[in-house]
Parts: sequence; structure tokens; C-alpha cells
Amino acid sequence: MHQYPIRGGKPRVLDLDLVTLDLARALIKIARDAIKHHFSGGLRLYEIPREIRERFPELELYAPVFVTLEKVSVKEGVRGRELRGCIGFIEPIFPLGVAVVESAISSAFNDPRFPPLRLRELSEVTVTLTILGDRIEVKRLNEVVIGRDALYVERGPYARLFSGILLPEVPVEYCWDLETFANMTCHKAGLEPRCWEKPGTRLYRIPGRTFRELEPEGDVVEVDLVEEYKRGCVKQA
Repeated sequence: MHQYPIRGGKPRVLDLDLVTLDLARALIKIARDAIKHHFSGGLRLYEIPREIRERFPELELYAPVFVTLEKVSVKEGVRGRELRGCIGFIEPIFPLGVAVVESAISSAFNDPRFPPLRLRELSEVTVTLTILGDRIEVKRLNEVVIGRDALYVERGPYARLFSGILLPEVPVEYCWDLETFANMTCHKAGLEPRCWEKPGTRLYRIPGRTFRELEPEGDVVEVDLVEEYKRGCVKQA
């Protein structure tokens, strides 16, 4: 992992409201180009072209991001997506552009759940970018909005002995209710159900925005996960 020291003290953190669709499209292209650069045998980490950096000064602002790769397939005439890698940062420790490059490379080649991405697969995967905001400690579960918030749980006084995060899109995909979402976040951290009720455990919600390729190397849209959840998961009265 490359280190990018913060100069001049506290970093300037990206405001989620500053993220435009044009910026998101540029970031997803950066993610793809970084993976292509890795396949080309480049010895150095992919460097974002100057013209892109000049066009989008937001790339220098610090932000937590995740890059998710999904393999598009058709089985028995049904089109679906299968997770192929997902890694990122829950804290703004890198500038936005650097965080996307690092997350894309790690998702493609270093996610321990999957073998490294192969070159021929690159044209078969879509890229999803999730940009996160500030962590907010959860006092009551009804503060969480499914589709808007990621959930992050941690326990342990040193080095976050147990910790785990689930992104906003996860409960939407599985139509979880709030308690299931929280319990599955506990499970991700290696903790017991309702772990947030136990001393020494903290549960946080993290608002986010999600942008997704409709097809591999295709158009990019912002996904309204709150509306998607209401439409697909909430039973009509």
C-alpha cells in the first residue's frame, strides 16, 4: 500500500454534495484504467492524467470510498451479477483519486475471497463506486435509513479488534430489515447478534452515494437505493 502523507495538517474532506455525475463517471473510468494499467505490467501505481486532475479538483479532497466489481452473466436466460471483488476505505485517509485507484486495484487483485481478476474478465465486470461521508454513532436503530447508510461496527480498545462494514447496497440487494442489517454487520465483524447492545461495542451509520455502470464499460448512473428498497422490498399496505 502506498503512503500519501497529509501536508499542512488536517485534510480537506470531500462533501458528498459536491459529487456530480460527471465526477463519478471520471472516477469509474479511473478505476478501470488503474486495473488496465496493472494488467499492462506497469511497475508504478497508475497515475491520473493531468487533464483529469485539472478538470476535477475534487480528486485532491480526502474521502472514504469502496470499489465493487461484479461479473455480469446470463444463466438460463436470466441476466445477473455476481460479486467479483469489493474493497475500500472507511476513513478519509487518501485523496479521492488515490483512494479510487487503490480500491480498484485491491478489489481486482487482492480481495481474499476471490482469485485475482483475469484480463479476459475485465470486459465482463461492471464497476460500482460508493463514496461515503462521516461516521455517525447509532443510538437507536430507527436512525438508520436503508439504502442511504452503510453500517460499521467495532469492538476492542486496541486496533479495532473486531470490526466490519456493510455498504448501503447490501440490505437493498437482500431486502433486509433494520435489525437483520445490523445483525449481519455484527456477523461481518465476527461478533454475536445484537452486538451493538453489548458494552465496548459501537455501531455507526455512514451516509453514502452509489454510482454504477449499467453494463461493463457502459454508461454510469447514480443509484437511488432508498427508492429501490421501497419499490422492491417494502410490502405495500
